[in-house]
Amino acid sequence: MHTHQIYRLRAPASGREALVEAEVDGVYVDRETGEELQPVTRVLPLAPSASKLLRSPENLLECRRCKQLIGIDVSDCPHCGLRQEATNGDS
Repeated sequence: MHTHQIYRLRAPASGREALVEAEVDGVYVDRETGEELQPVTRVLPLAPSASKLLRSPENLLECRRCKQLIGIDVSDCPHCGLRQEATNGDS
């Protein structure tokens, strides 16, 4: 079971980003610039999860137009460009 959450962190001044298995109370610093990285968002799948894959089956949906699998957190289909309906992740 994957128990640690992966976060996307960003350095405010430079805009550099990193994906990190972060602790809520941890302090993370960009090794290139020395800036403190701020959490931007959690990355799917949300912990705890049996999968470490960014796109596990429970985090996918089928595009209404082209029927390709896309992430539930994607606004536009990367295959055909169709704007996706909002979802709460229960489908």
